[in-house]
Amino acid sequence: MNSMKFGFIGTGVMAGAMLARALDKGFLRKEDVLVCDKRPEMAEKFGVGIADKASDLVEKCNVVQLGMKPQDLPGALEEIDEALQKKQPLLISIAAGVPLKKLAPYAPRAARLMPNINTIIGQGCTAYCLTAQAAQEERALVRCYCECFGMAVELEEKQFSAFTALAGSAPAFVYLFIDELARAGVTAGLPKALALEIAAQTVFGSAAQVQESNLHPYELIDRVCSPGGTTIAGINALRAHGFAHAVSQAALAAYARGEELGKS
Repeated sequence: MNSMKFGFIGTGVMAGAMLARALDKGFLRKEDVLVCDKRPEMAEKFGVGIADKASDLVEKCNVVQLGMKPQDLPGALEEIDEALQKKQPLLISIAAGVPLKKLAPYAPRAARLMPNINTIIGQGCTAYCLTAQAAQEERALVRCYCECFGMAVELEEKQFSAFTALAGSAPAFVYLFIDELARAGVTAGLPKALALEIAAQTVFGSAAQVQESNLHPYELIDRVCSPGGTTIAGINALRAHGFAHAVSQAALAAYARGEELGKS
């Protein structure tokens, strides 16, 4: 990475978190990073270089990440088109719902990333795909970059809507589960702050158990359930109230909406 200049056009919450994690992990060095942002204090925050114009940044970088919102992406691409054709960097986009085919006319070697909200704390899950013209070392670079802020998964672009349902939207489903679990704790007599802390840690530990035990979730369920006990009573209540169906339908609704947005 010593000779790699990495540019960030836009450093909002997500892009800023990605940059921070890449610096913390040593994947990027401050002296190898340029930022172009409407807020010049962002460059000062990270201790990196600043470019006044996006086109100037492109001309100085081997890798350029676009961190603006999807509706702002076309205008940004037009602004830097001439510089892109001249420099021909690897172009990275984190704009949700914008396919590679919309990036390719500006940069044949392009990558599409979809990080999720947990990237902010370094526990993210990021899907990525690249155009066919991207070199193997560029694919490796993108994967290493994504791993700076959590799990990285290379997918076919047609699988991105499914990924969005599981990793992009589902954190909100989990937050809702944690909140409802905590509220039940309050009903049972616990203070809300304590109930929330217990619920969050329980979900966190349970997720880690699935990842580390190599056991199927149902095997873990059986380990917690004792005959006639409290857990099986709760499991039966979840089933009676359609918990499993509600979860799958929430994910499938998110998937269907992602497919719909992708066609617009």
